[in-house]
Amino acid sequence: MPVRRIYGNPLLRHVAGKVAIQRGPLVYCLEQADNGDALHNLWLPRNAAFTTVDGKGVLAHQTVIQAEGIRQTAHQPQTQALWQYDQPPGERQTQTLTFIPWFSWANRGEGEMRVWVNEE
Repeated sequence: MPVRRIYGNPLLRHVAGKVAIQRGPLVYCLEQADNGDALHNLWLPRNAAFTTVDGKGVLAHQTVIQAEGIRQTAHQPQTQALWQYDQPPGERQTQTLTFIPWFSWANRGEGEMRVWVNEE
């Protein structure tokens, strides 16, 4: 089954500029357990290739999707001003993004989950 990108209507403010991932009938999500915290700082490049791998542990017998993405980071953001002029307040680092089937989230402890991901 191919991995597909889902886009919302641009009038849907909360999904504008974002993408969701689907494989067959399943919608996938990012979970903090695989991708770290602050999932809102992750970006999926428009040309990123997807790889499917077998899940492990509680995700055994499920297909997990991975792609090379980007994390926007900042050194001690809690000490920075809320606004900064002329340059972003951090740097960008590549990171492998791991998407799990949406129905499987919240089985590995508390943490963030995100279906709609920033796309660049």
